[in-house]
Amino acid sequence: MCLLPVPGVVYQVLHYLLGLESLGFEPYYVEQHGLWVKNPDDEADGAAEPKVPITRTMRDHGFADRWICRANVKNGPGIFGGLPPHRLRGLYAEAEAIINVTGTHFIDDDMAQCGTRIYLETDPGIPQIRLFNGDRKQTELIAGHTHHWTFGELVGTAESKLPDTGVTYRPTRQPVQLELWQGGNRPTGDLTTIAGWEKRKAKKDIDFAGETYHWDKRQAFLPFIDLPKRTGASFSLALSRIDDEDLRLLTGNGWRVHDAMTECSSLAGYQRFIADSRGEFTAAKEQYVRLRTGWFSDRSACYLAAGRPVITQDTGFPRCLPTGEGLLTFRTPDEAASCVEALRSNYARHATAALDIAHEYFDARRVLTDLLHGCGVDVPGAVVSSS
Repeated sequence: MCLLPVPGVVYQVLHYLLGLESLGFEPYYVEQHGLWVKNPDDEADGAAEPKVPITRTMRDHGFADRWICRANVKNGPGIFGGLPPHRLRGLYAEAEAIINVTGTHFIDDDMAQCGTRIYLETDPGIPQIRLFNGDRKQTELIAGHTHHWTFGELVGTAESKLPDTGVTYRPTRQPVQLELWQGGNRPTGDLTTIAGWEKRKAKKDIDFAGETYHWDKRQAFLPFIDLPKRTGASFSLALSRIDDEDLRLLTGNGWRVHDAMTECSSLAGYQRFIADSRGEFTAAKEQYVRLRTGWFSDRSACYLAAGRPVITQDTGFPRCLPTGEGLLTFRTPDEAASCVEALRSNYARHATAALDIAHEYFDARRVLTDLLHGCGVDVPGAVVSSS
């Protein structure tokens, strides 16, 4: 969150913190790594992405003294946040659980004092392939945890093309604090999404079994580039990292393109962009789709929570989430066009269904109760999911 203080990432973390607090826990946020982090209080440092002021955000949500970022860099650790570093060791020893959201933190000796250490992977695909290939760092990362969870709801099943790594993963999904997304404006006529576009070879492209699996959104959207012209519907994209050539390609095919730096530069702006939308249209990154991971977007979960229907590419998640009303899926350009028409034919029904799906499948209290019960942790305010 401090390393990448963009609205989507910050909301992902806030949903965990607020959800855990609503269940009766006292959650703390710890970010610790060896990468450079700029001062999270500096809102005007020329960042290439929308930048959320983390200190103010944590204070506004009641976590002023319950967060710390430790960036161990050449000139010594850069330490930010209201939690004194000397309290960390004792905090780990007392904790009911450590939830390693995004699965990027290595477990050190202090963290190992906690008996329940949860690896929570939000981007399945690369980790499993690295494990299968014997990657030392990935193996060490996984080994430090007592429980392993993933947003890839088909990981470890026969339906997924990911290799068997010997690790037992359990499926989870993004928790959403629903109250944050209620009462938005009346939607406009545009189907929208928010993304980093990319054009160069993405750093997270990966080779597996003789094939290359791409990571960037550009590759994902190209098969559907003529959708506005085919359907006559209005589409708007809030994008970062797009060059002039691709901007012309999109606008020439009928897409409205907004600068994410302007439209979604704050938590309020990000939320407003979603609330003003008629719904989301998005294509999933190739790794999620071709590897049949069963992954579902945390951003799309926010659209649903705002009562905005979602049209998204099938990664295998329809095995776990209801589709057809409120949440529509496609594999081909023809199917994508049919989804747009279905939404146009009865928008009110789809909007109601979107909100119902959010309450039943993404409510933070339900998702986190299931996660913690699955690790043997007692939950004071447990809300058991019926899904």
